[in-house]
Amino acid sequence: MSSIITNNVAMAALGTLRSINDRLTDTSQQMSSGLRVKSAADNAAYWSISTSMRSDVRTMNMVKESMGLAQGVVDTAYAAMKTVLDSFVEIKNLVITASGMPQPGMKDVVKSTFDLDPEYAKSDVYKIDQQIQQLQDQAKSAILSASFSGVNLLYHGKNEDEKASQQVFSFTVGYSNGNVQTLNIKAMDTLLLNDDFGSYPTSYPGEFNPEKTLFDGSDIIDAPGSFTPASIYWYNIPLQNPTTGEPEAYPVDQTHILQSIENNVVRFGSDREGLYSNVVAGIDQKIQQLTSKMSYVGTVQKSLEMYDEINNNMIDATTRGIGRLVDADMEVTASKMRALQTQQQLAVQSLGIANAAPGNIIQLFQ
Repeated sequence: MSSIITNNVAMAALGTLRSINDRLTDTSQQMSSGLRVKSAADNAAYWSISTSMRSDVRTMNMVKESMGLAQGVVDTAYAAMKTVLDSFVEIKNLVITASGMPQPGMKDVVKSTFDLDPEYAKSDVYKIDQQIQQLQDQAKSAILSASFSGVNLLYHGKNEDEKASQQVFSFTVGYSNGNVQTLNIKAMDTLLLNDDFGSYPTSYPGEFNPEKTLFDGSDIIDAPGSFTPASIYWYNIPLQNPTTGEPEAYPVDQTHILQSIENNVVRFGSDREGLYSNVVAGIDQKIQQLTSKMSYVGTVQKSLEMYDEINNNMIDATTRGIGRLVDADMEVTASKMRALQTQQQLAVQSLGIANAAPGNIIQLFQ
């Protein structure tokens, strides 16, 4: 039935054109954005999953930055440890050299460890002592400067919030299932110097001090032929605070390692050769302990590298997963768009034919 009031054919053609235009608009948006699912309206389930996964990727990227910080801290500590190791290997060699030199004289038999004896200062042994002091200073400088972004795995100063024995360095290394993963390092496993070690009161020399690190306080060296051992200091010494009376550690600038040894020989009659041999053995033991700490730090370095690789793989895998859910297949989308454009042209032509149909009725009355 033909009607001049209601053109049913034109209405059908118009509905088809509207449908094609809507689909063409969606396809054009996919072409321009590259996304098949851009909002929740496109596919609520896929949009929700992809949004959650994108949040995870952002978190994992933050973890990657934190891991870079951790690697910087650990790498800096290891480099400083290498400097300390080289310094003390050379110190050991210098002690061996000094042991073969003529015994120096002492003006004052009762001499403080930190006061230079004028007679000893004239000897060749003192020249070796000066070289040792330079190497000590070099090692200390490396320890104090081993800080990266405010974190130093080798040095613990006074007045810090936690005791060295309670301090734990925590680094973010991963993110999985909504949980942040951390790598924890106990400070005492890496520290070489603790200027707060004197805050723990000890009753006798050699008593275990949980705050004492590798180069704190004195090393008690057995002196063959004497009942009195020798004591050598590297960087600090435990004393009482003159104001409060509390135990405390104080830095020492000049320690005169060899003078302490030579003074023990003169004052207590110890066997010089045997005492020097024990000093070398003690330094060698420190070198072994330092090497063990370096091995531990090296293990941490390797762990961080592995965590970093795992995190990168997780980022890549999650990003690919998001793409599978929401990315548009550009080849398919382009073909679909070309087909819709053709359909649009045909629909426009169909609508034109449908609109022309009522005009044919006029010819019936001519």
